[in-house]
Formats: sequence, structure tokens, C-alpha cells
Amino acid sequence: MINIKCDDDFLKKNFIDLFEQRDFFLSLHFNDQYFFTIFIVKSENYLEFSINDEKIKFNLPKSFNEIFENVFNKISNIPIVIKDNHYYPFKQLIKKKHSSAFLTDIQNTIMCNLLLNSEKGIKKIDLIRTIWPNDKDIFLNKLDTHLTNLKKSLFNDIGYDLNFSSKSGIIKLAIN
Repeated sequence: MINIKCDDDFLKKNFIDLFEQRDFFLSLHFNDQYFFTIFIVKSENYLEFSINDEKIKFNLPKSFNEIFENVFNKISNIPIVIKDNHYYPFKQLIKKKHSSAFLTDIQNTIMCNLLLNSEKGIKKIDLIRTIWPNDKDIFLNKLDTHLTNLKKSLFNDIGYDLNFSSKSGIIKLAIN
């Protein structure tokens, strides 16, 4: 979900490794589709992170934990707007006016993948492999059950009628 850009390949690789250790969703897991790009600039005395034209500057030396917490806080509060809803992928939350719907890990993974692949859709098989990477057998009805539960949950919690279409094994979010 996040693309990291940095002129220093060593620094970029280390930040990617550290973010992955914290289970931070990077574009590596989503076929190079992403919601945000983080630009990292390093000088002799500071590190600067630019996210959606907002900058966070850290004087060096600084602990990775402090950097991570600040960057995570910034990104987790940036919504993805879907109709009248605000989706916060890192909080696993969808808000509509004064109502909120909290998503399970699986529901959040489904929502992320549907949004990241909103133009062309995503193969159901690929979505299943993303959600359950260790499963040897693939069951389409297992995914269909989770899609139905996500749809019902969003409608019951915030009145959001999530629509998607499935054709030739490809599922696509319908956003009007």
C-alpha cells in the first residue's frame, strides 16, 4: 500500500526491511499498487519524510521506533475517500459521517486489494493467495463468504452498500 522512494538505495532498503518487520504494508505485497508514496531525503544532520506534500523532519541521530511511530501516525490518519466514506487502511476503519465500521484483518486485506485494483479488478485466485498464503487448497466459496460478510458488516455498521462484480474469475469494486 506504500511506495518508498529514496535516492540512497542502502537507506531505502533498510527502511523497507524495518517497515516490513513491523508488518507495514508496502507495495511489494500489492503488485506495485499503492495508496501513498513516502519520499525520504537524507542530509548529514536530518532525515525528511514527505507524505502527500506534508513533511516530517527528524534531526539525527534518531531511533527507528520514534521515526516509525511518527510516520505511521501520519499515514494512518490519511483517508482514502470512497463515495461519502473515509477508509483508513492502517486503522482497519471506514467512517461515514458519525458512524464507524471496524474491519477484521481479512476484511481489510480484501478492501485494500479491491481498492488498489479498482480499475482492472483482481483475480479471485490472487486475492485468496494474498489472504491465505499458506493454504494448499483454494476454495472460492471461502472468499465469497468473507466478501458477503464484509458487505453485510459495512451496511449494518454505517449504511454503506459495498458493491462489487465478479466476471471470469476477476472481482472488481463498483464505485459510482
